[in-house]
Amino acid sequence: MTTYNRFSRGSEWRIWDLHIHTPGTKKNDQFTGATLDEKWQNYVASINSSTEEISVIGITDYFSIENYFKFKHLVANGEITKNFDLIIPNLELRVLPVTGSSTPINLHCLFNPSIDSEIESRFLAKLQFNNSGSNYSATKSELIRFGRDHLNNQGLDQESAYKKGVEQFVVSLDALGLIFKNDPTLRENTIVVVSNRSTDGVTGAIKHEDFFINKGESQLDATRRSLYQFSDAIFSSNDKDRLYFLGESVDDEKIVIRKCGSLKPCYHGCDAHSNDKIFKPDGNQFCWIKADPTFEGLKQTLYEPEDRVKIQAIQPDIKNDRYVISELQFIDSGNLFGNQKIELNENLNSIIGGKSSGKSLLLFSTAKSIDPEQVDKASKRLNFEGYRFETTFDFKVVWKNGDEDFYSKSDPTQKLHKISYIPQLYINYLVEKNNKEELNQLIKNILLQDSEFKVFYEDTFREISDTNSEIERLINEYFKVRKTALDVQQKSKDTGNSKTIQQAIQNTTELIQKGQQASNLSETEFKEYSELIQTKSTLDAEIRTMSLKGLTLQKVLNEVISNKHNLLGKIDTGVILKGSIDRILDELGDVGADIAKIKELIVSDYDTLIYNLQQNIISLDLVNKKMAIEKQLIQNSEKLRPLLEKLAGQKEIQKLSKQLEDEKQKFQTALALEQQLKNLFEEYNNIRKQTANLLQQRFTLYKRVVDKVNSTKNNIGSDIQLNSSLIYRQENFALNNQVNKAALRSDHYFNGFFVDGALQYPKAIELYEKPLRVNEEKLFSTTDDIIPLKLKITLEDVLRGLAKDSFEIDYTVTYKGDNLLHMSPGKKGTVLLILFLQISSSEFPILIDQPEDNLDNRTIYELLCKMIKEKKKERQILIVSHNANLVVATDTENIIVANQKGQSDGSSGGTYRFEYVNGSLEHTKIKDDRILSILQSQGIREHVCDILEGGDEAFKQREKKYAIKN
Repeated sequence: MTTYNRFSRGSEWRIWDLHIHTPGTKKNDQFTGATLDEKWQNYVASINSSTEEISVIGITDYFSIENYFKFKHLVANGEITKNFDLIIPNLELRVLPVTGSSTPINLHCLFNPSIDSEIESRFLAKLQFNNSGSNYSATKSELIRFGRDHLNNQGLDQESAYKKGVEQFVVSLDALGLIFKNDPTLRENTIVVVSNRSTDGVTGAIKHEDFFINKGESQLDATRRSLYQFSDAIFSSNDKDRLYFLGESVDDEKIVIRKCGSLKPCYHGCDAHSNDKIFKPDGNQFCWIKADPTFEGLKQTLYEPEDRVKIQAIQPDIKNDRYVISELQFIDSGNLFGNQKIELNENLNSIIGGKSSGKSLLLFSTAKSIDPEQVDKASKRLNFEGYRFETTFDFKVVWKNGDEDFYSKSDPTQKLHKISYIPQLYINYLVEKNNKEELNQLIKNILLQDSEFKVFYEDTFREISDTNSEIERLINEYFKVRKTALDVQQKSKDTGNSKTIQQAIQNTTELIQKGQQASNLSETEFKEYSELIQTKSTLDAEIRTMSLKGLTLQKVLNEVISNKHNLLGKIDTGVILKGSIDRILDELGDVGADIAKIKELIVSDYDTLIYNLQQNIISLDLVNKKMAIEKQLIQNSEKLRPLLEKLAGQKEIQKLSKQLEDEKQKFQTALALEQQLKNLFEEYNNIRKQTANLLQQRFTLYKRVVDKVNSTKNNIGSDIQLNSSLIYRQENFALNNQVNKAALRSDHYFNGFFVDGALQYPKAIELYEKPLRVNEEKLFSTTDDIIPLKLKITLEDVLRGLAKDSFEIDYTVTYKGDNLLHMSPGKKGTVLLILFLQISSSEFPILIDQPEDNLDNRTIYELLCKMIKEKKKERQILIVSHNANLVVATDTENIIVANQKGQSDGSSGGTYRFEYVNGSLEHTKIKDDRILSILQSQGIREHVCDILEGGDEAFKQREKKYAIKN
């Protein structure tokens, strides 16, 4: 609260109970107490003990405001201690003719408390009722006279006569209308509300909306229709009534306005006639009104009947405290700003002022204090260097949850909150750049402000990243296998073909058998010799197999241990190295015991696997088995020695025997190499197919994002549509740049890879699936023509190029079928801003500086205002504007008026160079020339009309938009 304005956050939701009776009410007084005084004592006690936070009450009685003044007196002298911001006199009338149940229609007149002393003379005294040729007014003395005349009992006591007069007094709608016609100021200070009570409301025994729904307009009798057109609001908590009078039921806005004169708000109150009903409306359906608790605030519900009134149990539009800025404060020991504090509304805060008045400065300081990184990036794009002053100052942003951000603390790591900041001319920058790439980035950033979409997007792109990593791994493995295969293939060539070697073995064996006849060996000895040679060959092969098994198993064990370290980390020379699982879990922050347990299970499983592998290796006993075979080999050699000595003279047979042994070893080697090569070729093909599948999987993942956008974000509203598509630009396709286009035929199948400058990606996947080779700068496949390549392009260049991820998600925005890039600058800027407001569903505040620059007024009113009115219910908005429609038509909750000393005509009379005041649109005060301070001299409404071009007209249009135009 300030001396300028009691309600320094502007229009806020408060509970208004506009229909409550008191002891002594003229009808149905059920309050507790034997006497009237006792009833008032109990009533006051009930009021004071109530825990409900009621801001405004309407003290109600029939043709009388005596109890209203009684209530005000009890508040003034301190007997009623419960705090109320405003007490309104609610005069309940009965209007002719009767309803279907032969009961007069009840009508309520809510008067501005500022004229309460004049209600008797200007209203009650002029209400006339003729009975049996005698005229009576609705003053107390006249009602007493009427009561006595009606009962023909001039000795009747005053109270009984008064009640009887009230019971019988009815007024015609014409007479009521005439009073207001003759006293338009009184009408301006009165809100007429139709009752919905089933016995004396305008609709008799049915609800308001039932009358319009169940009966055609032709059956709507003249009085009832006139009564609705005469009234401003409805007393009803029925949601069907509310929807009907807002034009959201069977009749649209235009029809409701034609039938009823205007769209109408629905109010509700406890209608207490007894203590137990005080501030306890049926179903706890309180009447919440978003306005200053003033009569002018109540009148705002007539201009904004949907957004300013809600009938429900809890406060509407509740936002999370950590996403709401509570107040702003300059911290300055000098006279530049002083220590001015500006309290903010949770919804829309509009900053207005003359040129160089400090509007943008206030918004910039707020944004810079919260997110300096974002502000600096935007300022750099716009070549804006910030504000410079001779003196230094600080600035503080206080959040509703108690957090604080300071301008002086620019370290991003110290910042806990986020904002969406659109500085002055930023929309123009995007419009003028006409930059498709930047537009795509902007839309992506906006989409990512939707927490649900962000989770989906990040999860999908994590899968894409994992897929890319797997593709990279497979390609590396592919070329590793290819290199190994080439090496094995060369070794196989060097070793020879197994079938050829087998034939050589057979030939050599036959030669040895022929030479044996000329040797010193007997047939038995030669047979033994041959068997020993065969055994030696077998034992040598077994030793090689044992050695290979040992090496292979150790490689497997080392690979498992390496995988464990890669996944789970390790400690190396005292340094903890994190694994990939740790890095994933770090994204959660504090993972908690349940997630930590999962990691422990993985560690345990790996340790068990490693232990079991080690035990299996030990159980194979390869070392001892190898030693046993080596022992057999020694024994075999001992037996072979004497036979070799006998063959010493037969050098040719010995040579052939050695050759036979070598050939047999070669045969085993050749078989192993051929099998290895076969396995490598199989692995080679499998890797290529796996890679092709992953390329398709990546393509599908990107399409998933595109489909999500098109299915959930397509229809922005207001005829604006957002579409996304997946593109792979021709210039980004590596093979396109590797091809020798000069040598490429015009009808070559490669030219069919592209349509409108974009790659048809499935064709690239198909190409990857085919066996390819590069030779003499030509790319060969088994099924297609060669593709001519540039010099020195390798197969690795081609395959890595085919697998490269150069996808882009392209966004297209249209308004009424027109592409954004083809719109006029004004329309383009508006659509971009609406796109930003509508798509983004984050909860943190939006800060916008003068979005209306270069936007035409008609576009703003039709599109932008509607979008801001909707978005402010979800997110707090701070907006700098010099457009009256953007401030008034959006029903801004809190106007901040800025002024710089010396910028206005004459002296501003302020204390500081830059000063600010703030309040609601309904904050009104006629300019007082005796007050030197320009800001303090008049109300917020008056500032809006003075500062903003067309401000007065904007107010008039707002007040007429939901009513019959005069």
